[in-house]
Amino acid sequence: MADDREVPPELAAWTETLVYEFGLDAEQVPIGSILGLAAVAAHGVTRPAAPLSAFVAGLVAGQHGATPEEIAAAIGEIRALIADHEGAE
Repeated sequence: MADDREVPPELAAWTETLVYEFGLDAEQVPIGSILGLAAVAAHGVTRPAAPLSAFVAGLVAGQHGATPEEIAAAIGEIRALIADHEGAE
C-alpha cells in the first residue's frame, strides 16, 4: 500500500545510509508506506503505537522473505488491524 507522503531530505539521506549499511534494496524500505502506517497507528490507536507498528511490520516482512510485496502485505495487514481496532471503540 503506497503512500504519497513527501519525504524530507534528511530522512531520505538517513534512509540511504541505512540501506547501504545493512545491504538492503531501496524497495525494501518504502518510506511513504512506513510513514503512512505510523500516522494511522498514532491516530487510530495511540501515539506510541506508531513505532511499535512499524517495527512489527518489519518483523513480519522479514519472517516472510522481506520482498517488497511481503513488506507491503505486512503494512496492509497492520493497517487493517488498526481499522478494526478503531471500529471496535
